Amino acid sequence: MATVITFDVRRAARRAEAEPSSLIVWIGAATALPRASGSFAAIRVSVRRRALAAKLTKAMADATRAIADPALGTEGAIAVVKVTARNLRRLGERVEALRASGVLGVQLVWDGRDPAPAIAEAKVFAVLERARSTPLQVPVVLARDEEPVPALRILVAARGKKEQGQP
Repeated sequence: MATVITFDVRRAARRAEAEPSSLIVWIGAATALPRASGSFAAIRVSVRRRALAAKLTKAMADATRAIADPALGTEGAIAVVKVTARNLRRLGERVEALRASGVLGVQLVWDGRDPAPAIAEAKVFAVLERARSTPLQVPVVLARDEEPVPALRILVAARGKKEQGQP
């Protein structure tokens, strides 16, 4: 998945150095980029009015995040998807894209409080129910933290045995 950083070009450079295999996209109005600018993609916003520049930067960052492929480089891995108020609207689409990309399993991370259950519960359980209704596809589980839970590891192992024809 692409990481989009706005305004702080130094933060983008540090992130690119720390994660050389990740796609880092910086969007902002800096006139001079640091020497390490070759290690991340840069989109410069050049507008006289600061308020307009900030709005354009935000719009471009949102658009870039929306089209960034969440499944990039995930084949053979366990995907961990944090449930947030921001990604809740497209949670089902994101999980299905990951399942189709070749991941071994998907773990949704939600503590049951943030976002509030009244907002998130229906979406989270719709995603889990969709996964339950398609047992031949990649398993999806719900957990409180990002460490892959033993249940997901067991499901992944069992699925691997089935694909190899073992009981």
